[in-house]
Amino acid sequence: MAGKSEDDFWNTSSSLGFNFDDDEDTSEPFSESVFNSPTEESSVVPIFSIISKNCLDLVLDDIKSVNEYVTPPVEEIIKKIFNGQKYSLEVYKKFDEKLLLLDSALDTMDGNIILKVILFLKSTLKRNIFSHQLSKRKVAVKYYADYLIVTNQFGELTDIYMATGNSGHMKQLYYLIGRDVSCKDTLYKRLDQFMNEHMPKLDHEDKKELFENMQLLHWQTKTKQTANSVIEQLAAWCRREWEGNINSMAPVMDFKQKFKVDDFAFEWTLMNVMASMQMWPQLAALFIKPNWLTKKDALKTVMTPEVFVYGLSRHKPPKEVLEQYLHYISDSDRSMNLAQKLNCHKFIVQHYINQRDRLALVGYKGKLAPQTEEYFMVEHALQSADKKWKN
Repeated sequence: MAGKSEDDFWNTSSSLGFNFDDDEDTSEPFSESVFNSPTEESSVVPIFSIISKNCLDLVLDDIKSVNEYVTPPVEEIIKKIFNGQKYSLEVYKKFDEKLLLLDSALDTMDGNIILKVILFLKSTLKRNIFSHQLSKRKVAVKYYADYLIVTNQFGELTDIYMATGNSGHMKQLYYLIGRDVSCKDTLYKRLDQFMNEHMPKLDHEDKKELFENMQLLHWQTKTKQTANSVIEQLAAWCRREWEGNINSMAPVMDFKQKFKVDDFAFEWTLMNVMASMQMWPQLAALFIKPNWLTKKDALKTVMTPEVFVYGLSRHKPPKEVLEQYLHYISDSDRSMNLAQKLNCHKFIVQHYINQRDRLALVGYKGKLAPQTEEYFMVEHALQSADKKWKN
């Protein structure tokens, strides 16, 4: 090219220029990449020979900043859930965002919102991390546990209680497992398996309670009984025995000793069952005993006389039965107060007569229905010449 003029260069056939007047493009297709060498074997040119790394990073960062999705504020999503609008929790990818979402849900005190967020975290966090974060938030544990109870996921409930340091709730699981099981044999097998698996996780008092309950279940499978607690079973056992023999006490006492029923619960149950079956002579024989010191009859029970009479009154016994036990309340003011509440008129009239309180007797006569036994008692006492009244 050095031996030719500039004009000769542009006029040579190998250096033809573009002719803008041609109707058709007769040139060969442009098949060579601008980054290819003119050799027959093309080779890729390194990108950094065209643009520096710093410039490329700037370009890529710029593209990323344009396309990057902006995560909506947590409060916005919470409001959408509350208002029943469309929402997506999947936009929260970062761990801190998820925790903020959980805490914001807990602040609402809305069970529906809290549960949705908890289940989202469960599906997106590792199990140990999920449990650890729940353990820091007792309210979250409660809502998640309630959800597992409703959905009968007792295996997961056991795991979450243990993972979050709530082993004290394991006793609750014992009773939940059997809540819908009516067959005592099946129930015993399930609970026996539970005890074998989880006994070491229970505290001393819980172990004692559940062990006693297992004893009852075992006894029920043998005797074909179905009550839900020791006291209910005691009441049912009393009725079963007394329907055949009203004086049968040995099996009832054996039950008390076997299942360590305390005296108050035992006597309260027996009193109620006897009253419901109207076993008045048997009731008196069981609870009224002679006092060795005074040689007079006394009410022998761990219950106070007032509690005994009140419990008895719920079964609407004859008035003379109530009055019989009212006499064993040593405080006259308390016995009179209870007698008035129970409308034991004869007891009240007799009290005023014994106290020689004529004015009180006259005043009380106005509260009695005419021609009744109590009414005639008052009239007879007021007309008696043998009475010496104090007023």
